[in-house]
Amino acid sequence: MRSSKLPSVCVLIFLIAATAMSQAGVFYGRESLYSLRPYGVAVKAICTGGLEQHQETFINHIQSRLKARGVLIVPEGSITLKLTANAIQSNDGFFVVHLNLRLDQSAVLASNNKPVDATTWDAYKMGEYREEDLLQEVDDLARQFLNDYIATN
Repeated sequence: MRSSKLPSVCVLIFLIAATAMSQAGVFYGRESLYSLRPYGVAVKAICTGGLEQHQETFINHIQSRLKARGVLIVPEGSITLKLTANAIQSNDGFFVVHLNLRLDQSAVLASNNKPVDATTWDAYKMGEYREEDLLQEVDDLARQFLNDYIATN
């Protein structure tokens, strides 16, 4: 008899936890993009390690990709898509690169009412790339974001 009650207790605990999480609004990934269309997205980039000269190119490329799919681009806002490109150039002319594209949304901490930028979506790539191939890698990250954005908006 005891073993028959255990599964129902586990189901009850799971349901309570799931309800609490949904009421708390814990979202990350695709779910965090729901209903963002009216607010628009600001696009920023930070590049290091010899890629600084590509920063504007990356921003312009991401913006044009988003605009082509109907995403409102704003110069500044509470929703920011940020590309970070950290690189080290090797002796053979390749770059060892970590690319991270993340969506930050303004939030207020419940503990102290301080505003913060909370990352709610991200994707990354790591590898060794030729300089001329980096835009394609950035484009791939932008495509991942757009797929999730369009699916929820």
